[in-house]
Amino acid sequence: MPQFIQRKPSELSRKERSQVKALFERYYPTVNDEYINDRLSSVYGFNIVLLKSHGIVLGASYYKMDRLKTPFLQKKIPVVQFGQVLKNEYYEDGVIWRTGHWYAQRNISYYYCIKPTVGLSMISSPKVFEHFIRLFKNHCPNLGPMESGNSISIADFLQNIYGKRGVKLRFCTKHCLALLNYEPIDITDKWERYYKSKNESINTFFIDNGIIKRKGDRIFDNNIALIACGYRNPWSFMARKGVRIQI
Repeated sequence: MPQFIQRKPSELSRKERSQVKALFERYYPTVNDEYINDRLSSVYGFNIVLLKSHGIVLGASYYKMDRLKTPFLQKKIPVVQFGQVLKNEYYEDGVIWRTGHWYAQRNISYYYCIKPTVGLSMISSPKVFEHFIRLFKNHCPNLGPMESGNSISIADFLQNIYGKRGVKLRFCTKHCLALLNYEPIDITDKWERYYKSKNESINTFFIDNGIIKRKGDRIFDNNIALIACGYRNPWSFMARKGVRIQI
């Protein structure tokens, strides 16, 4: 049975580091060693959860959890940042849900599913965003202050978190984009299986905002990501009804 291991990236063994580096090279073939080495350091405070079997890394997911004041509640609540998710090409099962469930139980609470939580992620795949909004039904477009929360706006909240990491942000009317530092990646052969959402309006949004670029008969991950900000609270009427946060 696969085992879960949580480490700081800098705590990886030499063998684990080599395997995770190979996974990065699989997912980001156009990036240089500096980019990968940066992700294999602990500079951003992320933990990495490894899914391993017989010494082989089947998958790796990056997470960071803080308890912060947010635009949604007056008190501090868990804020989980979802980073890169990498999977061995020979592993068929899902990685992010298995590692995410394990990480949340270990770092938030065994009963994390009934805790108010904010999720943050930089997403360049329409399919991943489709999954994100199932988990966080109350997701932002809204960038203004919340009437029921404190005075901080979601725009300020995102700037405080991502700006400190040096991520270049572009704020639009109802969403925020991250401008990343790798060259566009040809995902034509991966589009149908790994990128395309069942919801065509999500695909259209990603294309219209330049996150996904079509050039002739080719499709590219265009070094831009949507910053998804979601809030879930089982005790909230809005969260139970799955109503989007109002502008």
